[in-house]
This record gives sequence, structure tokens and C-alpha cells, in this order.
Amino acid sequence: MFKLTPLTAAILVMVSAQAMAEDSVSDQFQDGTANIADVKQNLAPASTTSQQQWGEGNDAAAFQDNASSTINQLQSGSYNAGYAEQLFENGSTINQLQSGTYNSAHASQSIGVGTSEALQQQEGNGNFSLIYQDSQDGTSAKTFQFGDNNEANVEQTEVGVDNKATVTQHGNENYGTAEQVFHNGARMDINQNGDGNYAYGDQRNGQGGNLTINQYGNGNGTEVWQETQVASQATINQYGNTNETIVDQSFGDNNVASVLQVGNLNAIYADQYESTNSTLALYQQGNSNVHFTYQNGTNQVLNVSTKGDGNKVYASNWKGPQSGGQFGTGQRATINQDGYDNVANFTQNGTGHIVTTNQTGTGNKTTISQDNSYNELYFDQNGTDNILISDQRGETNLAMGSSSGVGNSTEFNQEGSGNRAYTEQAYGSDNMITVKQADTMNVAYVTQGGTGNIASVDQSGMNQTATVQQYGSANQATVLQQ
Repeated sequence: MFKLTPLTAAILVMVSAQAMAEDSVSDQFQDGTANIADVKQNLAPASTTSQQQWGEGNDAAAFQDNASSTINQLQSGSYNAGYAEQLFENGSTINQLQSGTYNSAHASQSIGVGTSEALQQQEGNGNFSLIYQDSQDGTSAKTFQFGDNNEANVEQTEVGVDNKATVTQHGNENYGTAEQVFHNGARMDINQNGDGNYAYGDQRNGQGGNLTINQYGNGNGTEVWQETQVASQATINQYGNTNETIVDQSFGDNNVASVLQVGNLNAIYADQYESTNSTLALYQQGNSNVHFTYQNGTNQVLNVSTKGDGNKVYASNWKGPQSGGQFGTGQRATINQDGYDNVANFTQNGTGHIVTTNQTGTGNKTTISQDNSYNELYFDQNGTDNILISDQRGETNLAMGSSSGVGNSTEFNQEGSGNRAYTEQAYGSDNMITVKQADTMNVAYVTQGGTGNIASVDQSGMNQTATVQQYGSANQATVLQQ
């Protein structure tokens, strides 16, 4: 292995060293001052190494050992360093192209099988790129850097076949990495266009993962792992500035994560812990929106769509001011927010729960808790400063409703099984509905329109029905059924 140290312009030395294997070819061309080119082809039949340097203080090295492969290195500029190594590779290719100053590129393909490809292209100054591909067969790793002070790293370690990873950077001071471990047929693409963007990647112990990260703007950050997944996919798109995304698809199977951020200062953290067949899709358009999400169990699906500014979704047990998440089996959650400063917090714990909420307007708040089995909630809020609080425990309880206006509040508390609550706040302000149901098969209907109306329904028996309608101002109704 060669240590690359670009020489200073004051040292006037030219070295060209070649150790030739049988039927191998080495071509070196240097034009400038104090350039160094090292070539070693040990027991490497029919190997080819070509190194061309224009400028001064450039350093290029190549090493192929038992490989029957090709290395091409082209450096145009000053003080660039390139290094390539290919131990047991057959029919593999390394191409490193550098144009500019103080660029550094490193490629290695170790104890591989063959027909792998490593390509690094750098145009600009102070860029760094590293490609390493250990025991891979027929894989491809490519990095493209256009700008200054960018860093791109690709690593496809351990045994793998037909993996492909590409990192493309346009701009300055971008950092992109990709890593694929124990994969076959995996695909990873990282595209960065702008300045100061961060993207990581990773695809641990799974099968056929497919990861795409696109960043357009400045100061965006993305981290996706995908742990011990099978057939997981993650697609991250960021358009704007200072958006943040972390996606972790923990230990599960057939996971899919899609994140789209359009705007500035948006944040998403998404987990899928011990998940099986989990789907997570998040969409943010606007500024300063925050989603903290967490899923643990089997067959969960979470779809969140947010438009506007300052909207929040708290559904995580490790991040955010309100704890939440999905735990258990077969949960579903759909949350849509359109407006400003809306907050949704929910927890589903048990089997087969469903949550669907829509918030349109400003300052609306939703807090939902579901426990035990097959409880369902469907609710829409339209207006300003409306509040929904729902606590469902038991089995097959249903709460449905809507709220339009300003400062209205609705609260559901359901225990037992088969209870039904239907509410509507059609218009007005400062209206309040409270429905409490226990035991079995109770039904409540509450409708309000106007200002300052209060309705309370308390059912603790079996097969009871209550209907309340309020229109006007400052009406009060209390129903107690036992």
C-alpha cells in the first residue's frame, strides 16, 4: 500500500517506478514539476495500468497483485493525490479522474471476485473521495464531485453481488457517504446539489435494499440506516434549506420509507423498530414543520402529510415534548395538516387500531390514545385553536366527528366494547363536547352550532342511546345514562 503525500513545489524530483507482471502493461505520462507515479503489478497477468499527470506536485500510485484488471488515473492540476489497489480482482476496473488542486481520491477492490467497477471524478479543489469494495462480484461504485471541499465515500464490504452505489455532488462542502453490507443487487444513489449538505446512507444485513437520497439546497441533513432489513426501500427528497431527516428501519421485513421535504427548517425522525411489513410515508411542505414518529410491531402503516408552517406531529417515545407512537399489531395512522402551528399527538398500543385525522387552519391540537383491540377514530378539524382529545380503551369502539370554527373542543373517553360516538361542531366558537362511554354497545350523537355551548354525555351501561343538538349561544346539556 502507498502513502500519498503530495510534494511541495520546492522539491524538484521526478520518479517513475514500475514492477511488471507477465503480459502486463504500464503507461506513465508526467508533465510538470515534482510529480510522482508508482506502479506495482505483482503476479498480475494481462493487467493494465495507465497514469497521466499534468501540473506539479501530483502523486499517483497503483497496485494490482494477483488481479487481471485495469487501473486508469488522470490528474490535471497541482498537488492532487490518487491511489488505486486491486488484489484478487479479475476483469475489474478502477478509473480516477482529477481536475483541479489538492484533490484526493482512493480506490481499493481487495479480495473480490471480479468484473467490479470503481469510478471517481473530481472537478474542483480540495475534494476527497474514497471507494472500497472488498469481497464483491460485479459491483459498481461511482463518485462524481463538481465543486470545492466535497467529500464522498462509498463502501460495499463483505460478500455481495451486483451492488451499485453512486454519489454525485454539485456545489461546495457537501458530505455524502454510502455503505452496503451483505447485500445482493442493492442500489444506492446520493445526489447533492448545493452547499453544506449532509447525507449518509447504509444498508446493513438485508436483501436487495434500494435507497435514494436527493438534496437540492443548502445545509440539508439526511441519515438513513436500514438495519437488518429484507427488501426495504427508502427514498428521501429534500428541496430547500436546513431540512433534517433521520430514517431508521430497524430489524424488520418489507419496510418502505418515503420522505419528501419542500421548504426550510423542516425536521423528520422516523423509526420502525422491530417492524414487519411496515410502511412509513411523510410529506412536509412549508417551514419549521416537525414530525417525530416511531412504530413497533407488525403491519403498521403511517402516512403523514403537512402543508404550512410550524405544524407538529408527535408520535415517538424517544423524541419530542409528548410521547407517542404505534406499538402492537396491524396499526394504521393517517394524519393530514394544512395550515399553521397545528399539533397532533397519538399513541396506539394493542391490535388493529385505526386513526385518521385532518387538521386545517391554525393552532389546532389533537391528542389520541388507543389501547387494546380494534378501536377506530376519524376526526376533522377546520378553523383555529380547536382541540381534540381522545382516549379509547377496550375493543371495537368507534369515535367519529368534525369541528369547524374557533376555539372548539371535543373529548372522547371510551371503555368497554362496541361503543359509538358521533359528534359535529358545525360552526361557531368556544363550543365544548365531552363523551364518556363505558360497558357495551352505547351510542351518542352530539351536534353543536353557535357560541359557548356545552354538551356532556356519560353512558355506563348497555345498549343506551343519547342525542344532543345545540344551536345558539351558551346552551348547556348534561346526559347521564347508567
